[in-house]
Amino acid sequence: IGGKMEKTISNSLDNTLFPVKEVPAYWEMTKKNKGNGTSAREMATAYKFIVREDTNEVLSCMTNEYKLIKNEEIIEKAMPIIEDRGGVFVEETCFGNGSRTSWKWKFPEVEVDVGEGDIMNPTVTIGNSYDGSSEANALAGAFRLVCSNGLVIGVVFGKNSARHSIWNKKNNFEEIIGGVISGVENIFKTDFRDLIDTKINQDDIVTLIKLFPETHTESLFQYILTHEPKTYWELLNAATWVATHDMKRNVEATHKFESKLYKTIQGLAKKEITAKA
Repeated sequence: IGGKMEKTISNSLDNTLFPVKEVPAYWEMTKKNKGNGTSAREMATAYKFIVREDTNEVLSCMTNEYKLIKNEEIIEKAMPIIEDRGGVFVEETCFGNGSRTSWKWKFPEVEVDVGEGDIMNPTVTIGNSYDGSSEANALAGAFRLVCSNGLVIGVVFGKNSARHSIWNKKNNFEEIIGGVISGVENIFKTDFRDLIDTKINQDDIVTLIKLFPETHTESLFQYILTHEPKTYWELLNAATWVATHDMKRNVEATHKFESKLYKTIQGLAKKEITAKA
C-alpha cells in the first residue's frame, strides 16, 4: 500500500493537488452449499481505502473513523491568508507517491537583520497525510544557512493541527494558519530583537557551557574564545554551531538537545533584561 516511499521536491503546488476518494473495504465470504456448489458474498468491514483517482493507486487503508481532509481543501483555505500576509511559495515535498505532503512559504516582508547583512524571514510549513501518519498541520519557524556546505539550522516557534477524525467537528484550518503566522511575526518583532540587542551577562556563558555534554564543552569553549559572543544572539549562534558541527547528527538525543537551545538562551536574555530594568 502506498507504493514506493520515495521523496520528491518541487517548486509547484500542482503535483500534490490530485483528486482522491474513499473506497469501502470488503471481504469475501465463501459458503459451501448443499450439493456441489459454493456461493460468495461481500461483507462490509470497518475499513476503507484512500485512492488516488488520477492513477487508481491505493495510498492507505484506514478505519472508518478516519476523516479525509484533502490537500486541495487545505490549500484553498490557506492561500488567501498566506497571500494577504505576503507569503511567497518556496517548495512542496511529497512522500510515498502523495500519501504525505508538506508545503513551505516564506514571508519576506517580515525580517530581522541579525548582523552583517544576515537576514532572517519567518517560514510556515503546512503538512497533510492520507496514511494517518500525521494530522493536517501548520508549523512556523525561522531557518537559515549556517555554513557553505549547505547546513541549515532553525527554530520552530509554533505548531497547530486538525485531527483526521470523524469526531472532529471543527473545520477551522483558517484559524490555525492565521494563528501560526501571527505568532511567528510577533516573535520576529520582539523575541529576536531581545536576543540581538541584549549584552551577555558573562555568568550566562558558564551556564550555557554546563548545559552541554562534557564531550562537547571543549568545542564550545574554543568557539567562544575565537568568536567572543557579546549578545545573546551570538551566544545562540555559538551553541547551534557546536550542536550542528560537533555533535552526532544521526542521534536522536542531539536533536532533542538542539531543540531546547533557543528557549534556554531566550530565558537567559529575558532574565538579564528584567535584572537591568
